[in-house]
Amino acid sequence: MHVSAIHVYPIKSLRGSSVQQALVCAQGLEHDRRWMLVNQAAQMITQRECTTLATFTATVESDVLRVNVPGRDDIVVPLDAGGWTDREVKVDVWGHGYVGVAAADSINTAFSEATGIECRLLSIRADVFRTKRDVAFHDDGPILMIGESSLEALNARLDVPLPMNRFRPSIVVSGAEAFEEDTWARVRIGEVTLRAVKPCLRCVITTVDQAAGLFAGPEPLRTLATFRRKDEGVAFGQYYRPESPGVAIRVSDEVSAIA
Repeated sequence: MHVSAIHVYPIKSLRGSSVQQALVCAQGLEHDRRWMLVNQAAQMITQRECTTLATFTATVESDVLRVNVPGRDDIVVPLDAGGWTDREVKVDVWGHGYVGVAAADSINTAFSEATGIECRLLSIRADVFRTKRDVAFHDDGPILMIGESSLEALNARLDVPLPMNRFRPSIVVSGAEAFEEDTWARVRIGEVTLRAVKPCLRCVITTVDQAAGLFAGPEPLRTLATFRRKDEGVAFGQYYRPESPGVAIRVSDEVSAIA
């Protein structure tokens, strides 16, 4: 088994970047979900509320966070103090409380105009985690892993096959059996060891066409409900947490389940 793709999503719910390698940190892949948009009530904004976020591409460059917005100028956010205020915002992510630092007003205005929602960009306070989980603005775990064969097994049940980007994985694995990632308590990728956290229970974002930024019908949730029910939802993919941070993983790295 090998890593066939690595994806980093710098801003929660925006389109991410496909990379050839990524540093694994205690909080997940470097730069992953370190930023998030919130409304004026400090509630997170995701593709549930604004499907067009799927078409905004966020990338981290040497000194800026760059967001490509179709039909508009890029939104460029300095990573140094020049792009940020000293205003702290408490925000809830599915019952987990975090503290974020608000971006400069000009940046917030640019995002508000692009989304049509009055919003602010937050950068997570890396030193202030309000839960026992060392994650950034993730939902339930820092690294989401999905096997190519799992998507193939799902697509075999669908009238119209779906691309992997519907599921927004961090790591895609080739050569595994369908849904084998569900069974790995611990897994080694190159020199990095990851420990399973929980299955990923899927939400309505999987029904958003990530290229068009529009809801596209009931799939894949309708079909997943016929054979992937777990607890209060339907599962597709497995969350993992790093046991050995500080090392990079790369596309083509060997993947092996370990005891």
